[in-house]
Amino acid sequence: MDKQLVAIVIQECSRLVSGFLSLRSPKVKPTREYRPPSEFLAEPQEQEIGEGKIEKGTACLPCTNSHLHACAGLLDEGVRMSPDGLNPDSMERVDKCLREIAAAERVDLAPDKVAGLPEDERVIAETAAKGMREIRHGLEGLNTKDELEQLAVSTSTLQKYVGKEWFKLRLAKMPKDEKLKLAEKTIERLEQEE
Repeated sequence: MDKQLVAIVIQECSRLVSGFLSLRSPKVKPTREYRPPSEFLAEPQEQEIGEGKIEKGTACLPCTNSHLHACAGLLDEGVRMSPDGLNPDSMERVDKCLREIAAAERVDLAPDKVAGLPEDERVIAETAAKGMREIRHGLEGLNTKDELEQLAVSTSTLQKYVGKEWFKLRLAKMPKDEKLKLAEKTIERLEQEE
């Protein structure tokens, strides 16, 4: 048999086998226990955090901060990937950022959850919600690379605000003994780096 014909047959057979294998569903063990949707809709419960308590189901500032971190990174990548203007790669990053914002707005910053926050946390959450809404509107009407760069800067600025303010609140509410332990660990790490 001709060598080229053999190579083509082998190539086609391997393509068929890989196509067949990709259609099979992988046997993956679940990583966490299944919970029916009704459990997620149960009454909010309290969970102890340090000396204070927070309610499950309230607005989540650490989660909002994470969504903003992800979005800022995605927009930075989008800017980097569009040296000659917007393109499919940069718009893919914009789309992913819009999904991050939607998740934060619909879950972590839902108005009913923000309303249940203490005043100091509510101010941060409302500022984040307003800023994310403006960023979302800007991304939805995006036309140029310059607009994308400006939105990347706005997102990064908002993330720094939320992260810094949330951390200051955490430190202010932390018991003194925990603050001392944190300070000792920080000093120890700094000394190790020297």
